[in-house]
Amino acid sequence: MGKHSLVHFEDRAVAFIDVLGFESLVVRAAEDGKSLDALSGLVAFLSSAVPNLDSRVEPSVPPRQVPKHTYISDCIILSAPLQDLDHKSYDGLSAVVMRVIQIAHYLLEAGYLLRGGITVGKVWHTESNIVGPAYQEAFRLEKECCDPVVRLSDAAIMRWGGGSRMCLRYGGRVFVNSLFEWYIGKKYQHGGIEHAYSNYAALVETRLTKLPSSRAKDKWKWFMEFLNAERSEGAKWPQA
Repeated sequence: MGKHSLVHFEDRAVAFIDVLGFESLVVRAAEDGKSLDALSGLVAFLSSAVPNLDSRVEPSVPPRQVPKHTYISDCIILSAPLQDLDHKSYDGLSAVVMRVIQIAHYLLEAGYLLRGGITVGKVWHTESNIVGPAYQEAFRLEKECCDPVVRLSDAAIMRWGGGSRMCLRYGGRVFVNSLFEWYIGKKYQHGGIEHAYSNYAALVETRLTKLPSSRAKDKWKWFMEFLNAERSEGAKWPQA
């Protein structure tokens, strides 16, 4: 690398996540005032989601360990250094997986599902831009997903340490457990995960009732199966 190079790659965990249903909402918003209001609310919600989560990080956590984020349209890109030589127990992949779970709960409370990809590798991530093969692979993984999951790449799977149900293995894939109970939203922390699951189930039922047969409805059906499995202690979805 030239000493005057602008781009400086480092080894990081990278996530690319996309909000499902955004594109159709944008189309409707161009013609319908109610949809325009919904779109405006979602845009404001997305732009504040990660900053709100960042504000809850314990002051003792070094800033470099908090995942960086870039927000573009309906997409959130996250990355964190894979290691911190001053803190041997730190793992950047776990930090990114945790943040994805938090965002998944956050979005579900607002009535949206997400989809995406996570990988590890070389990337350059600044406050305004992200470049690198790891970012490109995370983007590709998201585009290849059909179900509302955030998949881990082969490299991320090899690095994942396991030991919890933060990531699950099912149907030949390893993906983030977006319902992992440790990271439910603040409004559910007193009622517990069952309160959250009940509210999520009611939301899904509403979506299934209102949506016509479509790919969008199929995604909510898949999510309901996933939710029911998690409510029965995840017997069908073993940890990775």
